[in-house]
Amino acid sequence: MSSACTRSTDISVAFVEPLYEQNIGYLARCMKNFCLYNLVLVKPRCSVGLDAKRYAMHAADIVEKARILESFHEVVREFDMVVCTSGVKGDRVLRRYVSPRDAARIIAESSGRKVIVIGREDWGLSNEELSQCDLLVTIEANPDYPSLNASHAAVIMFYEIFNALNEVRSPSIERPRREEIDKLLEFIDLLGRELGYGEERRQRSKIIMRRVITEGRVSAIDLRVLLSYLGDSYRFIRDRCKASSRDEGQK
Repeated sequence: MSSACTRSTDISVAFVEPLYEQNIGYLARCMKNFCLYNLVLVKPRCSVGLDAKRYAMHAADIVEKARILESFHEVVREFDMVVCTSGVKGDRVLRRYVSPRDAARIIAESSGRKVIVIGREDWGLSNEELSQCDLLVTIEANPDYPSLNASHAAVIMFYEIFNALNEVRSPSIERPRREEIDKLLEFIDLLGRELGYGEERRQRSKIIMRRVITEGRVSAIDLRVLLSYLGDSYRFIRDRCKASSRDEGQK
């Protein structure tokens, strides 16, 4: 058995609000081709029954075991690394992206619970959802027709992950837990407030930091050092501002 098949248990695939049973089946089939077995369906807009299993062929067992979640937020809360696919480029901050091959390497090198998110067939992922992704993957294609079918985009990503898992025999990076990343982003937001930054600037800063953590292979130990520095910096500035306000009030 290949290394990919023995190491893929910590990787899930989430399909957001699927519209057609046949695409659920095709996705499951692609997953099994490349040793991925954990399917999550986020608020499906179709039934998940015989048609999905029929199109899945020998991957019907993946459809049968699929878990259903009610929101994208639940996906983010459950996994330590959320890797999203998008065919649309634009805002350099929101849509800071990497190639499928680079993303696959990061996934293979990192420990923790990871999920590959496939967007809606008709309009992909919203900007709000994209802002919560730790890593954004875009597949280069014909500029005149860049949008790929959900299962077609997925199979490219799955193929790269399969190869990366075979090349990288074991994780070399202890991925920070979701709770640790969220705490770091909370300190960035609080520090921004103390510095007088507006909502948009704080949000963009958090998106950039979220992507830097993943793209830069920041380990749990690295993040805890950053967390300590940011936490101490925030408390120092907060306390100095409070003291300054008291002094001004006493004059």
